[in-house]
Amino acid sequence: MNDTHTSQRRLALVIDADNAQPSLIQPVLLAAASRGRVTVRRIYGDWTSPNMTSWKAHLLDHSIRPIQQFRIVGGKNATDSAMIIDAMDLLHSGLVDGFCIVSSDSDFTSLARRIQESGLFVMGVGRRTTPVAFQRACEEFVFTDDMRAAPSAASSSSKRRPAERTTSASPAGAAPARAEAPRKARSTQPDAQVLDLLSQGIRSATDEDTGWAGIGRVGQIVRQYEPGFSNKDYGHASLSGLLESHPELFRLRKGDNGQAQVQLIEKPVERVVEPAADDTPKAAARPRRSRQPRKAPTDAGAADSVVVAPAPVAADPAPDAPAASDPKAAKPRAPRRSRARKPAVAATPQDGE
Repeated sequence: MNDTHTSQRRLALVIDADNAQPSLIQPVLLAAASRGRVTVRRIYGDWTSPNMTSWKAHLLDHSIRPIQQFRIVGGKNATDSAMIIDAMDLLHSGLVDGFCIVSSDSDFTSLARRIQESGLFVMGVGRRTTPVAFQRACEEFVFTDDMRAAPSAASSSSKRRPAERTTSASPAGAAPARAEAPRKARSTQPDAQVLDLLSQGIRSATDEDTGWAGIGRVGQIVRQYEPGFSNKDYGHASLSGLLESHPELFRLRKGDNGQAQVQLIEKPVERVVEPAADDTPKAAARPRRSRQPRKAPTDAGAADSVVVAPAPVAADPAPDAPAASDPKAAKPRAPRRSRARKPAVAATPQDGE
């Protein structure tokens, strides 16, 4: 990270005073200085508010320019808009090569994304409670929870107690009365999600010809996806030490150019072995047949015992009625009308008989 390009990078440090701690301004400047030369230092807030009094000594010691922004409406933060406008002016001015945004507010997510779209470096600094959207919009994100507060020299000298003076005047070699404990690792071992993230980074950085990946390139890929990743959270001063602590997953070596390289140990895919079939084939299950109705007994004795009732004899159908079995029965004819016969005419006797 401390290459020539990084040392020549010009950074603009913009601080949201409402979401930053004055006692952490020194470690924040050190973190920004490790990524480039901080040429612009600005902090935004309503400096008429009594809450900003603690910032005065720190701003003078570190030569940070305060930008005044009055609160238009009570209870609302008006510094975000002024900070975003100034950042966009610096972006288009061409005076800087990157930004360091110190805030835990998600309102700067779009600003960080816009800076990256312009091809500039952007680093975020905030608490671990910072929304993930803002963290991943930055190229790198540093948590202030891991920083140790450094009180200003003016405040420490003016507020020094008599007991502290006695301690400072003690002979050399005496242990201090109150020593700061070193920063403890957040977790002794990385969880499965972090190990999977490292594995994905190694796969992306692996050279197809050699099968090895540079550890520096792996760190860049991992931080692009998870800007808040730090190997110090797991008790290792370097990424190589973190990878070396898991020999069952990663294999390390020194390349021809002297740089450390890593290779992912792929686990063999476990195949499910099917049980061998028996030599004696089992009889196939026969389909179940439906039961047939039982037939009448055919034995002679059984036949004798069965009494068959005689079928009823149907009466003779009427002569005019059509047969029931005839499908085409003739239509019934109308009764035949008898013709009235004319009465016989009696012969009249003729004359002369």
